Amino acid sequence: MDSFAYKGSSARVLFGPGTARRLGDELDRLLIDRAIILCSPRGRALAEELSGDIGGNRAAISEASAPNMPQSAYDRFKEDIRDSGAQGVIALGGGSSIGLGKSWAAETDGKLISVVTTYSGSEMANNWYIGGGEDRRGGSTDAALPVTVVYDPELTLDLPPEISAASGMNAMAHATEALYGPDTNPVIQTMAEDAIRRLGENLPRIVDNPRDLTARTEVLYAAWIAAGFRATSGLEHVMAQRVRSRFGLDHARTHAISVPYGIAYNRAAAPEAMERIARALGTMDAARGLYDLNVRLGLKTGYQALGMPEDGIDDAARIVSGMTFPNPRPTPFEDVRTAIAEAFAGQPPA
Repeated sequence: MDSFAYKGSSARVLFGPGTARRLGDELDRLLIDRAIILCSPRGRALAEELSGDIGGNRAAISEASAPNMPQSAYDRFKEDIRDSGAQGVIALGGGSSIGLGKSWAAETDGKLISVVTTYSGSEMANNWYIGGGEDRRGGSTDAALPVTVVYDPELTLDLPPEISAASGMNAMAHATEALYGPDTNPVIQTMAEDAIRRLGENLPRIVDNPRDLTARTEVLYAAWIAAGFRATSGLEHVMAQRVRSRFGLDHARTHAISVPYGIAYNRAAAPEAMERIARALGTMDAARGLYDLNVRLGLKTGYQALGMPEDGIDDAARIVSGMTFPNPRPTPFEDVRTAIAEAFAGQPPA
């Protein structure tokens, strides 16, 4: 075994059915007398339930969460915090709520609790941002990370099957690329392979029966270890993020489409990673196994189906190939263009 360095997350993790109902105890532990629950309008009912569980009028509610964390949402959230007198934030939901909460924590050094209801993994990444385009600001700092993360699979039971599938494949992207990141190590590789196996076995069960609590628990656990034990991402992540941002596509669905093609691109350059992925999925070829899983889950397999225009292929390839990022195989324009063109069409990866 080679020498390696490993740094784990500093967040306290509470995992299991019913853990979200004990938020009052966590506020006591953190010496927070009054908190505010950040959610989307869709999450209001659940936020009210959790506020009731906390009791004592200790938790206000803000519906400021919005996709892509626009400046207007952040400004509204800060006003809600000020008006409520909150000393800490409970971010309830997926990437949008948790991302907004992380931005607040990064800029204020305040105490953030994340209550996770999807499989995005944002709660374990120290990056944050507000706004978009030229006005976007952000960075990477451990101050953005939650002090506590709550993973309660009961909160995911009503997540629609297609959203569950796409969000789960977003977690799959974290796990697969962790196997060949430049800072990977035996701890990360062991956890990543386990996450891939659990996701591959249980995402189809959720699609077939969305209220299967055992499958929900397995997938939520896999999403946590995929996000919490990850290495630096490569082509899949860059390709998905740039295509999503450039053409306004759905975040999780774009990642789901990108995973097989990013893995296929690196097939020859990372054979040990491919062996682990194939073994975890019970298939002969890693990329084809991931593609077939998308099909089994009923997800779109090509960017075109999400609304990307065909004349955007060259544009996306120029953006991605012009960036500097770690990847097992070099990323010149022509090779990247081929991968993006395949992902656009949605046929099985070559």
